[in-house]
Amino acid sequence: MKINVLLRGFDALYCHGLKTFIVDYFRMNFSCETQITTNFNRENISRADIIVLSLCAGEPFLCSPELLARKQGGIIGVINGHTTTAKTLPICFRDMIFVSRYASLADFQQVFARALEALHSNDAGTHNRSCSACQHKSLSPKQTRIMANLYLGKPVMKIADQLGINYKTVCAHKYNIMKKFELHSDYELLALLTKMAQKNCRPNLLRDSLNEG
Repeated sequence: MKINVLLRGFDALYCHGLKTFIVDYFRMNFSCETQITTNFNRENISRADIIVLSLCAGEPFLCSPELLARKQGGIIGVINGHTTTAKTLPICFRDMIFVSRYASLADFQQVFARALEALHSNDAGTHNRSCSACQHKSLSPKQTRIMANLYLGKPVMKIADQLGINYKTVCAHKYNIMKKFELHSDYELLALLTKMAQKNCRPNLLRDSLNEG
């Protein structure tokens, strides 16, 4: 038996360690060979038995339409931050198994065991992933403009003057966005905005605003 594992978003050093762990884990515990790829395209998504994603804080709330190609198996989110509850997530991430980037090897073993159970379950990959009823979170046009300017390093007062609003309004929007995506620091906010700007969806209002800025 061969397990196809798809990895996305890991830096080179962490990816190397994760690959070594995955190969050893399935060989020693299940006598399985593994085929690991990092080319995150529709074909590999549809063929993967287990998908492992590197996620920043807040990213599980975003729309990830490329995952509609997933047809089977388990999905693991290695999150650089706090985890969240499944009932608050978009459809594509609803069955995701979360683990901290800094979790122990024992925790990773449990997570991959659960992902393998999902692969072998009778209803694996059969749940509805239609985007029509998805409750993913996003930014309003005004929030997008504010966040684009913050991402570019502009001070709050300058953003307020540029957009013709009170500086307290800028601060209020930032607070509401951090609360919406369960973020706890400016670092987490900037990391999430980076991921949002890199999304392949059309239109991508944040990316367009950054290009204009």
